[in-house]
This record gives sequence, C-alpha cells and structure tokens, in this order.
Amino acid sequence: MAAQIYHIAGWSSCNFHKKAVNVASTLSVLFPSKLKVVNHQFSSREEYRLWLIDNGFRKKFSDTRAHTHTASPFAWLAKQDGDKQLSPDPANIKSFVGGCDDTINFFRDFCSPKAVDTSNLAAMKDDGHTSDHGHTYDLVVIGGGSGGLAASKEAASLGANVAVLDFVKPSPAGSKWGLGGTCVNVGCIPKKLMHNAAIIKESSQADASPFGVSL
Repeated sequence: MAAQIYHIAGWSSCNFHKKAVNVASTLSVLFPSKLKVVNHQFSSREEYRLWLIDNGFRKKFSDTRAHTHTASPFAWLAKQDGDKQLSPDPANIKSFVGGCDDTINFFRDFCSPKAVDTSNLAAMKDDGHTSDHGHTYDLVVIGGGSGGLAASKEAASLGANVAVLDFVKPSPAGSKWGLGGTCVNVGCIPKKLMHNAAIIKESSQADASPFGVSL
C-alpha cells in the first residue's frame, strides 16, 4: 500500500496549524511507509488568506466544505507526491480533509485498529468435550504447582468440589513429574536439597577429624 500524502497549509504563527503539523509529522516519522506530510507554511495570515481565498485555491476542490473554509490550517490528501511547498498542483488533489480538529480525527482513525482478517487465525482442535459431560465443579484450578495445590486443597477443605488441571512438558532429557510443579519436583527444592547435602558432606569431611570423629 502506497503512503498517503497529507498536505497541511497555514501561517507560521497559527497555533492550530502548528498542532496539526506536529501530530502529522510525528506519525510520519513512526509510519514512514504509510504517511508523508507536506507542510505549506505561509509567513503571515494575510499571505495565507490571499493564497487560499483571494487566489481561489479552495475552489479547486469538489468537496463544498472546502469552498467556505477560511481558518488555518487547511488540510487535504494528494494523489501522489511531488507538489511544491507553496504552490501545490490543483490537479493532484485527492480529497479535502478540513481544519485542525478534522486533522486530529483523521489521524485518530489512521491509528485505530482495522478489521482483522480471520481467515488465517488459529482454530481450536476438537478435544471431544460435550455439554453433557456430567461434571460440575465449584472451582477449577489451572496449574498443579505449589500455588495451585494450596488453593485447591484449601477450597476442598471448605467443602468445594475442585478440579486441578496440570500439564507437564517433558524436559529435553525426558524427565516427567506429577503434581507439585517445577519448583517442588525439579527446581528450587531439589536444588537446595542437593546443595545443602553437598555442604554437609564437605563440612563433615573437613571438620570431623579436629572434633575427634572418625568417618
């Protein structure tokens, strides 16, 4: 998709023109392949109105809203790039946008999410679930780790009918484990247990003899 060519005309000291240009220019930096901004900045209000009204540039538009537009800025879309800064080609006009508020609304729509093509979205594989499965639970806990087991046991102790769903992906070495989670089975607790055992062995070997203990 070709970049949109957005033109903004106004006089240099007009705050509305500055605001519109700042918004448009910022987005053109963020989306250079989708937007190019052309700023037609006149040195004074009189020079701007001479170009827009007296010289009849606004009358070049088919949109009648442009014919009565007198404020700054004056924004429009062009068919293609190449217009000179202070003498845009009327034949290159694509559509009239409007003033400052219209520019803000245009770019708000420009940045809004568009309709998503759902043809390539992932589809859930049929897992055989049916609405007449006959199982009713007060609480379903996803994850059988320390937190999941603690929550499910506490709920069950209070009389709730609880289901715990847990899945273990085998390690690259093929290790599998049951409920308890990574920490309990192959993580924190086994690591600390082996680390502590190694410290005890090292200390006993180093300190036993000075204390008169033979190992």
